[in-house]
Amino acid sequence: MAAVNDCFSIGSTVMCTTCFNEEFEGEVLAFDHNTKMLILKCRSKNAEHLNDVHVLNLSLCSNVQVIKECNGNFVEDPQKLNLEQLKIRLRKTVQHRQTYLKSKNADVSPEAQELYRVIAKQFKYNEVSWQGLNIQIFKEVTITPPYRAENVISTSSNKNLCNYIKKMIENFVINRAAQENASVMGTSSASSPTSSSLSSSNAASGSPVPANS
Repeated sequence: MAAVNDCFSIGSTVMCTTCFNEEFEGEVLAFDHNTKMLILKCRSKNAEHLNDVHVLNLSLCSNVQVIKECNGNFVEDPQKLNLEQLKIRLRKTVQHRQTYLKSKNADVSPEAQELYRVIAKQFKYNEVSWQGLNIQIFKEVTITPPYRAENVISTSSNKNLCNYIKKMIENFVINRAAQENASVMGTSSASSPTSSSLSSSNAASGSPVPANS
């Protein structure tokens, strides 16, 4: 971890990298030395004329750099933060990280882990778990390898839940196959010459272009 400055001036531009390898660069709104908490105003990635406010724990960051010092004329008071909204976003972020970590299972395929995350996103993250190689939901439904709709086993009389999960798996398989096909088609199109380039190549070599049958 990089050494943390004793103080960051409000209005200065700071860049750092989080423990999740995410890089942030923005204007300092506030910094608390005791807790090493830094609040940055960064350009929004989703809207050109908006800003995102990030609260960063510098104890868990690396490559902390002051890109530009404030010139001392910064007099604008920072806008008040919506603490309730920040709490909600923090809770969602923590849940997302917990879900991702819980989806990890070294004994199953990446596809199975991706299916786990899809199911966990639909239900509460603490209601989905790995039981060895099996995915268990609400302790009522179990999905065994190779994780298809026919591999869904219900340990209760809740047929609606069982059928719902089967439908989720079917949609997951269809969507994943479509994504893979699109990826293959994109790669094939990029690597294969177009008809116009074929025509130009054949014309240059004096070879006739094959007619469509």
